[in-house]
Amino acid sequence: MPNRSLDPFSRWCRSAGAFRMRVMLEVRLRSRRYFEYIYWRTGFVSFLAGVLVLALSPVLLAQTPAGQAKAGAVSRTADGKPDLSGVWSANNVTGFSPDAGAEAAARDFAAGRIPWFGFAVEELPMQPWAAERYKTNREGMGPAEKAKDGGDPIMYPYCLPEGFPRAYTISAFELVQTPERIYMLFDRNHQVRRIYLDGQKHLEGYGPSFLGTAHGQWDGDTLVVETSDLLSLDGYAWLDTFGHVFSDALRVTERIRRTAHDTLQSEMTFDDPKTYTRPWSSRKIFRLIPGADIAENITCYDHLREDFLRDMKSGKAQGRP
Repeated sequence: MPNRSLDPFSRWCRSAGAFRMRVMLEVRLRSRRYFEYIYWRTGFVSFLAGVLVLALSPVLLAQTPAGQAKAGAVSRTADGKPDLSGVWSANNVTGFSPDAGAEAAARDFAAGRIPWFGFAVEELPMQPWAAERYKTNREGMGPAEKAKDGGDPIMYPYCLPEGFPRAYTISAFELVQTPERIYMLFDRNHQVRRIYLDGQKHLEGYGPSFLGTAHGQWDGDTLVVETSDLLSLDGYAWLDTFGHVFSDALRVTERIRRTAHDTLQSEMTFDDPKTYTRPWSSRKIFRLIPGADIAENITCYDHLREDFLRDMKSGKAQGRP
C-alpha cells in the first residue's frame, strides 16, 4: 500500500492548505485502508477531473491524444481502430462517511443502476448450491453492503488476487492498446489481463487462471472479447464484491466500446450452466480518470510485510515454495 504521507493527494492537500480527507468504507479493519486508497484513486480523482473539465476545458482539450478532434470525440489509433487507452474506473462512491460504499450501492439499487460492487440490480438466477454459498457469504450483511470478509479470498491470510471478472467491481485499471494485444493493468496486485487480437489461440492446455484466457476481435468500433479458463477455486472464488460465486465452466463475452471520450462501456454476457440456471447479461460503465497513474497496490501488503519482518527478526524464517 502506498505511503499515505507521500501520496499525491496528501501533497495536494498540504499545498492547498486544505484538510486531509479520508474515506472509510464499510469493511473490517483489514480492508479499511485499501478502500480508502481506492476511493482516493477513483472517486476523488474522478470528481476533481469533472470540476477541471468545466473550469479548464481548453487546457484539457489541448492535452488529449493526437487525433482527438473535439472534447466529445473518440480518438483513433494509427490503424483506424478506436483508441481505448487510458485509466478507467467504475467507482461511483461519493461522500466521506464510513458507510460511503454501502450508501452508494443503496442509491444505485434504488435508481435501478448497477452498483460498482456488482453486475446486476436483480438477484441472479443461481443454481441451489450457488444460492446457498452466496447466502453464507452474505450472512449478517445488509443488502447494499459488500459480502463479509471471513470468506473473501482476497482477505488476509489468503491474499489471493481478485481475478476476472471481479476486478471490474473493486479496481481501477489502465488500458494499453497495441494492434495485436490489449493490456488491462489493474490497480491491485499487478494483475495484467491480456486480450489477444492476433487471431491465434493462446495458452491452450495451460488450465484455469485468475484472469482466464481472453481472445478478442473487432466488430466495427466494438471490441468483442471471449474469456474462459477462469479459476473458480472449487466455487469459492467470488464473481463480484457482493459474494456471488462461479464455476470453472464460466465463459464471459464482452462487447467493449468507447461511447464517448470519457466513457468506456462493456456489455457482458455470463454463461455458467453449473452455477446459473441460464445465461445473464450486465453492463459496466467505466469513466476516464485524466492524468491518473496506476501505483503499486498489493493485497495484504501491511500484514505480509509485518509477518515477514517478524519472522526475519526472530530468526524463524518460514518461506516455502
